[in-house]
Amino acid sequence: MEQEHEVGPQYSATWPTTVGAVCIIVGGLSLFGGCLALTGMAEIEQLHTAIPFGDGELSEELVKQLASTSPPEWIGSVGALLNIILSIVLAGAGMALLQRSPKARRTLLGWSVFYILFTLGAAFANWAPRMELVKQNSEVQGMFLAQILISMPLYFALPVFLLIYLNRGQTRNEVVSWR
Repeated sequence: MEQEHEVGPQYSATWPTTVGAVCIIVGGLSLFGGCLALTGMAEIEQLHTAIPFGDGELSEELVKQLASTSPPEWIGSVGALLNIILSIVLAGAGMALLQRSPKARRTLLGWSVFYILFTLGAAFANWAPRMELVKQNSEVQGMFLAQILISMPLYFALPVFLLIYLNRGQTRNEVVSWR
């Protein structure tokens, strides 16, 4: 006589769907931003809107000062292209995570490290030639502080989260079971 075993509902984690969707959305938005940057829309102009003083628009004199202290144009183009590539990798890894591909974890960990390094390098390339201007002009100092205190933490939120979450023992063990 055979015994029947009742099988309960199988556990299925929802984190890959949630994290994968976030990666796809952030990757898509970042791809859009990278394309805008490639066409010449400068982040420095966006930062100016984040400071609570000034007349809301960059003065002609300040635009000239920022242009004269900006890094070479090719650095901005290379940065925009790298941003586009990193955005595509993020969105693709998010899709792979939705499909429970074990490669998604390693790809997202690699993306996180490269994205943090890229973000730090881009900020350095943007601000190093302008540090004298930061010291001399309160509006430029406000833009610099807006980037360091507002933009950078937002840029780092996802890669730091991924580095922590995807390295948890429980997460690693679950990804191994996808094989």
